[in-house]
Amino acid sequence: MKIILSTSMSGLGGTEHASLRLGRLLNHYGHDVVLASSSGPLLQDALDLGIRWYDIDFYSGGKLGYLNATRKYMKMLSQEKPDIIHCQMARIVPACAIAAKIASPKTKVFYHARGLHAPTYPKIAKLFNKLNVYIIANCKHERDKLIRHGFPANRITYTYNALHKVDYVPEKTDKDYVMLGTLSRLDNIRAVHLMLDIFKILDDRHIPVRLQIAGTGENMESLKQQAQSLGIADKVTFLGGVRDLTTYFKETDILVNTPNCKGDDCAGVGNNVLEAGLYNTPVITYDMSGISEMVVDGKTGYCVELGNKERFAQCVEDLVNNPELRHQLGQALHDHVIRLCSDEEIYRTTMAAYNM
Repeated sequence: MKIILSTSMSGLGGTEHASLRLGRLLNHYGHDVVLASSSGPLLQDALDLGIRWYDIDFYSGGKLGYLNATRKYMKMLSQEKPDIIHCQMARIVPACAIAAKIASPKTKVFYHARGLHAPTYPKIAKLFNKLNVYIIANCKHERDKLIRHGFPANRITYTYNALHKVDYVPEKTDKDYVMLGTLSRLDNIRAVHLMLDIFKILDDRHIPVRLQIAGTGENMESLKQQAQSLGIADKVTFLGGVRDLTTYFKETDILVNTPNCKGDDCAGVGNNVLEAGLYNTPVITYDMSGISEMVVDGKTGYCVELGNKERFAQCVEDLVNNPELRHQLGQALHDHVIRLCSDEEIYRTTMAAYNM
């Protein structure tokens, strides 16, 4: 099967990583995988796998850049004639679908739903239905949301994100404090600033914790200023973009996650939670979208109602004081993630989607 993965690869975010991991998985199972995207830091990883690449960027140059990318995409399709176009982002779907109708009408077009602004859902459901696009949601919650907004249930399914390949799961570094860690883009949606406020509560209680913040984004400087103003800067480390997850999780005892997502905003579980599970690391998170499909409160971690920083802080304190519980919840999350997100399961559900 020939599959075109269409996306942006410009950064180190969740979509770029998910696209690379899906490409790796499909390539491993013998499919002809082609990447149609902008360039970026993960591109060489895809090329090293033998994935072919077309430099097609829908995100630069405004409307004219979008039209130029559409023309390049149409030319590519007329040459490649793929079985599947798998769009990883919503913006490119109309161009890909229209190009396919003209240049490769037998090709099925898929949108991988990883979250939209809430008002966009009814518009997307209506438009993508008219374009005869199929949808693969990144969790059960996202699938059900799109059906609720009017997308046909017989043309949508879900599969979780393909996983990072783990070389080994290291023992946690022995230290006289507990390291909390965030792993996300530094923007308003991921809301690491909320975690800094919670960390201040913990510090005022003299809980022996430190915090390492992994990721890049537009809020980096404001977060550093916030840490200074709260008087916790000496206990907070900014790591920048992290690619060595083994080292990161060797030092991270608890992954903390404070996304600020209400109602229909945001989607899915988040690669950071899946990655924590791979490395047997317990997670404390605000509840949103499909995250409780992985972090089952009290069983595979703590899934706290949005905005309840007192309970969040108490959950951290409970785990700091109970190393055995940290180990137990980390192992439970690991087992849950492996069951739902193994290569075999993601491949099975992805192929079932392609055959809808």
